[in-house]
Amino acid sequence: MYNLGDQTYLKQPKFMSLATVAALSERLKSYCKNAGIDYVQIVFHGGEPLLLSKEYFKLCINLFKDTSPEIEFGFTIQTNGVTMDKEWYDLFKAHDVKIGISIDGPKKYHDAFRVFHNGKGSYNQVAEAVKLGRGNGLSGILMVMNTNIPIQEFYKELKELKVGNLNLLFPDGHYDKLPEGFDAVRFGEDDYTPYADWLIGLFILWKGDKNRPVIRFFETLIEMIAGEENVGNQAFGKKKNGVVVIETDGGIEVVDSLRACYEGITRNNLNIHENEISDLFEDDIFEVYYNAHDMVCEQCLNCPVYDFCGGGFLGSRYANDNGFDNPTIYCKDIIRILSFIQNDILDSLPVEVTAKMEAEKLVYSELIQELKNPPLIEIESNVKQKLISFKQPAVLCT
Repeated sequence: MYNLGDQTYLKQPKFMSLATVAALSERLKSYCKNAGIDYVQIVFHGGEPLLLSKEYFKLCINLFKDTSPEIEFGFTIQTNGVTMDKEWYDLFKAHDVKIGISIDGPKKYHDAFRVFHNGKGSYNQVAEAVKLGRGNGLSGILMVMNTNIPIQEFYKELKELKVGNLNLLFPDGHYDKLPEGFDAVRFGEDDYTPYADWLIGLFILWKGDKNRPVIRFFETLIEMIAGEENVGNQAFGKKKNGVVVIETDGGIEVVDSLRACYEGITRNNLNIHENEISDLFEDDIFEVYYNAHDMVCEQCLNCPVYDFCGGGFLGSRYANDNGFDNPTIYCKDIIRILSFIQNDILDSLPVEVTAKMEAEKLVYSELIQELKNPPLIEIESNVKQKLISFKQPAVLCT
C-alpha cells in the first residue's frame, strides 16, 4: 500500500511511544466497558514491528493487561522475519503472542520484492526464521498471491519449509491501479480469471496432499459453502469489518490497506490522546468499511453468490470516477473459484446425499450471464451516494 501513492506516513513518527500505548489502553478499557466487549485482538504491525526492542513489547503487553484485567487479549505480531531469532520466539511464547511471518514465495520471487537497502534479497533470513519457528510458536505464513509463480514450484516451497498454516491475500489494487497479475488489455473479459486459474491449480494440489497445510483462503470458502455460520473476513462473507488501526502518532483510523486507493483516504482528525475509539463511527470512510459487505454496488446486490463474496474487499472496488460503487476487480475470479470448489464438494458426496440436499452446481458461465441481466434489486440512493462520495476529481494534463 505504501508503493501505490499514499505518502502520508512520512509525516508521522516511525515508532509509537509508550505514552500513546498507555492512552490506547485507557481508551480500550472505556470502549469495551461501554460496548460490552470482553475480548480484543491486538496486532503489532508495521512497517516492521521488530525494529522495536524486546523490552518495548513486554511493556506494551503489560500495559494492556494491567489496565484492563477484565478483558481477554489475543496478541499477534506480523513480521517480515528478517531479525526473528530464538530470543524473539521465546519472548513471544512466554507472553502468548501469536507470530505471523510474511513471505512472497520461493527465493526468486521473494527477493524481487523484499530487499535490503543494499539491494540484496531477504529470502535466506526469512526462510531460516520460518524453519526456526517450527515448535517455537510460529502461527503461520502470510503471502500475497503472485500468479507468476508456477503452482508446482510454489507448493513445493510450502512443503520444503514445512509451512503448517498459510493465509493468502489478493494483491492491493483497484480499477485505476490494477495489480501486476492482471493484463489490462484482457481485464474485463468474461473468461479472463488469472487469479482463479492460479488458485484452482493450487487447490487441486492441496486437496490431493494427505499431509496438506491449512490454507485459510480455501478453508474459509469451504466452510461458507458448507453452510457454516459467522464465517468470513474482509474479503468474503457478510460479517462486519471490525478492524481499527492506531497509527504511531495515536491517530484512530480505518484499516490501513485502503491507502492503496488514494493519498490521504484514511486520514481524519481523530487521535487516541483526545478522542474515544467510538468517535471513529462518525468517520465516513470507516462507516463504509465497517458495513462494506452490506454497502455494495447494485451488481453485487443482484449477484447469485453475493452471500459468499459479500462484494469482496472494499479497497479492490475503488475507481477514481465513482468511488466504491463497483464490484471488486476480483469479481470474476471469485465467482470462478467459488464455483469450482462448490462443484468439487458436490462431486465428492454420494448421489443420494446431493439429491436430498437439492443442491445444484454453480455454473460459471451462467453466473456471469446473470450479472448482465436487468437488476431485480435496486441499490438504495443513500448507499449509492456514500459509495460514490469517495471519487476523485479528474486531473487534466497539458
